[in-house]
Amino acid sequence: MYKDKLPLLLATLLFVPMAIGMVSCKKTPEDIGLPLLPGSDLLNASFTDTASLITHTVKDDSVRTDEASIQLMGKYFDPLFGISSASLYAELAPSIFNPIFGTNPTLDSAVLSLVYYNKTYYGTLEPQQFKVYELIEDIDYAATYYSNSALKKGAELGSATITPNVNDSTLVGAGKYPAHIRINLRDDFFQKFLTNTTSYGSNSSFQSFFKGIYVESAVDVSFEDGAIFSMDMQHTYSRISLFYHNEDTTDQIIYFNTTVNNCSCGRFSNFEHDYSVTTEVKAQLSSSDLIQQDKIFIQPMAGVRTKISMPDIETMFAGQKAAINKAELIMYAEPTAVDSPYYKHSKLVATIADSTFGPVVMPDYYEGDSYFGGSYDATNKLYKFNIARYIQQVLNGTRENQGLYIIANSRQITVNRTQLVGGSKLLPNRMRLKITYTPINN
Repeated sequence: MYKDKLPLLLATLLFVPMAIGMVSCKKTPEDIGLPLLPGSDLLNASFTDTASLITHTVKDDSVRTDEASIQLMGKYFDPLFGISSASLYAELAPSIFNPIFGTNPTLDSAVLSLVYYNKTYYGTLEPQQFKVYELIEDIDYAATYYSNSALKKGAELGSATITPNVNDSTLVGAGKYPAHIRINLRDDFFQKFLTNTTSYGSNSSFQSFFKGIYVESAVDVSFEDGAIFSMDMQHTYSRISLFYHNEDTTDQIIYFNTTVNNCSCGRFSNFEHDYSVTTEVKAQLSSSDLIQQDKIFIQPMAGVRTKISMPDIETMFAGQKAAINKAELIMYAEPTAVDSPYYKHSKLVATIADSTFGPVVMPDYYEGDSYFGGSYDATNKLYKFNIARYIQQVLNGTRENQGLYIIANSRQITVNRTQLVGGSKLLPNRMRLKITYTPINN
């Protein structure tokens, strides 16, 4: 399966005209954009928006999640998409090599703290139970991990039911710390960390002794409950802290996280989706992507994406040659969609629906955001892309017409969802492709 590498296929814009033609056009085109011909030729430009667009929701591929500083964790029940969950794996390193714990060191408590990233969450702040497990399989920092990757877990190290508070700092003793999830861990398991001092000679020796942790949400979420949280795994307070004393001193601490001692510590998230209780999404996922749908959906975390097929692009210009000046793909947000608390994406990405590689970067992408587009226009409630270079290549015959995928931007670390109006010509504000082109004489 394609693994979200998004191969950077070099796409050369061809200005050589080919035999193309046109149906239902008008002069004086709207909003002529970046020209592919000299300005004087734009005076003769034409415009059409009659291209057929078949829109359908399809399952997304797995996405790469390893080594990102932000990792997702939690579970929620979206009334549209059903149950989604994110769990995380993390390798840790000790804050000090070759520590001296003193005579008869005794553990007072062991605590896992995970700091919220930028107060970011998606869903509702209902209580969630989180469980922590020991890993019994190595995380390989040099390996690549995806949203469907999993490692073997061992003993449960601790659990806590938490009502998340992402906004306020957390009081621990007399000190205030960034807002975080806090889970007490088993004393009987971590006592050995104070006696097995031979494991602290290096990061690798410690990771042979303790391979890392797996954290999951174990809550049974009900309709419209739960949330997924963005966790800052590179924050110094995202760590396991061991509080201990010995015969001579009290209030001692050693901790383990992903940022100390130049640690090349592996970490990744695993995502799961259960669409069995959904209606619209499940129906589309179980039917052909050539069936026109009036509503289509984008969900990150290796959820779903929109497939756009353009079956008549090559034939609608038959008999004429032309240069594509601008090709605007306009996608309106579904007006009946309820935002709160499931907000739409601030940015989407249009990609080539390559049958071998999955989503492939479009040639227009390299022109930058101001040209390519993709940001949500809150005033007009739409997303817009300029895909002129891609359409030109399809017409020139240098690229196969495989259609497009619309995916979420940064879909490995975002949780939002978006509903769009489909491509049926019977729909108001339907998805459309507005092509501005210049006819070329033979």
